[in-house]
Amino acid sequence: MHLDLETRTRKDYIREQKSLHGRKVMGVFPAQYPRELLLAMNILPVEIWDPPLRTREASAHLQSYICSVVSLGLELILQGKCSDLDAFLFPHTCDSIQNLASIVNDYLGIHKPCYFFYHPKAPYKRASRPYYISQLKELKSGLEKQFGELRETDLKRSVDRWEEIRKDISKCYLLRSEGRLNTSNRAFYSILRRVEYLHPDDFHPLLTNFLQSGRTETERQGHGVLLSGVLPNPPEVLDHLDAIGVRVVDDDLLSCSRRFLSGPVSNSDPYEAMAETYFSLPPCSTRGSAIEERLNHILKKIRSSRADGVIFLIVKFCEPEFFDVPILADSLKKEGIPVLVLENEINQALSGQIVTRIEAFAEMLG
Repeated sequence: MHLDLETRTRKDYIREQKSLHGRKVMGVFPAQYPRELLLAMNILPVEIWDPPLRTREASAHLQSYICSVVSLGLELILQGKCSDLDAFLFPHTCDSIQNLASIVNDYLGIHKPCYFFYHPKAPYKRASRPYYISQLKELKSGLEKQFGELRETDLKRSVDRWEEIRKDISKCYLLRSEGRLNTSNRAFYSILRRVEYLHPDDFHPLLTNFLQSGRTETERQGHGVLLSGVLPNPPEVLDHLDAIGVRVVDDDLLSCSRRFLSGPVSNSDPYEAMAETYFSLPPCSTRGSAIEERLNHILKKIRSSRADGVIFLIVKFCEPEFFDVPILADSLKKEGIPVLVLENEINQALSGQIVTRIEAFAEMLG
C-alpha cells in the first residue's frame, strides 16, 4: 500500500522502497558521500544523523566525551532498528566517525556489509582530484560485488538528476536569503532534510512544490540570522526563533548548505562531474578547510543575505567544529557582527537558560 509522504514514517518508507521498487537500502553516516553512485545502483541512501532515541547501550562502547551524532547512530544499531538496511557506509568525516566504523565493522557482529569512503581533505593538491575519482571507482567496485554491475548510463542519469535537485535547493536558499520564501524556520529545514532518506523520485517533486508554493514577491521583514554548525537540531531552537520573529536567512550547516551548494557542473563524464561537485563545495571543518576560507565564506553569506548576526549551533564534543568556532566567533565580533554560540546535545530540550540567551541575542540584534 502506498502511503502519503506526510504521514508515513521513515521505516514505512524504507520498507515500501524495498517491497514496491526492489531497492536495496544503505545506512549512511555523516556527511559527504557520492549519493549519485548509490542511486545509480538502485540503492537508497538513508542518512543517520539524529535518530530520536535515548542512549542506553552505546555508552558501553564509546568514550563519555564522544559527540551525540555518533552515540545516537550506534544506539540505533544496538537497539536493532537497522534490520531493514542491507549495508552501511562510513565516510571519512572525522575521527569519531572512523572510530564508529571500526566498532560496527569489527566488533559488533551485526553481519551487514560495511563500506568506507575516504574523500581527500584540504589543502587540495594536484593529486587530490585523481585520488577522489579513484575512491569513487573503488567504492563502485566494492558495491558491485554485492549489488550487481553498475551501468555507466545509469550513473550519468543519476548525476544529471542530482544536479537538477541541487539547482532547486540553491533556488530555495536564494529566495530565503532575499526574504521571498514564505516559510517558517522549522518548515524550511523539515523539507530540506527529507533528502536524507527520500528517493529523488519523491524528494524532487516535494522540493519543487515547496519552492513554487512558498515563493512570494513581498519581502519578509524582521531580523535575520545565519545559522552555523552541524545540523539544525534541536528543532526547538528553530521554533523559538520563529516565535520571537527571527528568521534564519542562510546557513553554514554541515548537513545542509556545506554539502549541497556547490558550483555548476560542466563535465559530461560522470566521475569527473562528481569530482567537480565535490571540489566546489563550500569550506568545511570536516574537510580540513582553512579558517580564513571559512571566515570569508561566512562573511560573504552575511552580506548577501543581509543577516544581522550569527548563531553557532554546536554539537557537544564535535572536535572539527570546536577547532574553528572560537576563532570564527572572535573574528566576526571584531567585524561588528553579533554572535551567539550554543553548545548542545542532539535532541536536547531547550533549557530556560538557552531560551533566555536566544531572547537576549534577539534584543541585541535590534
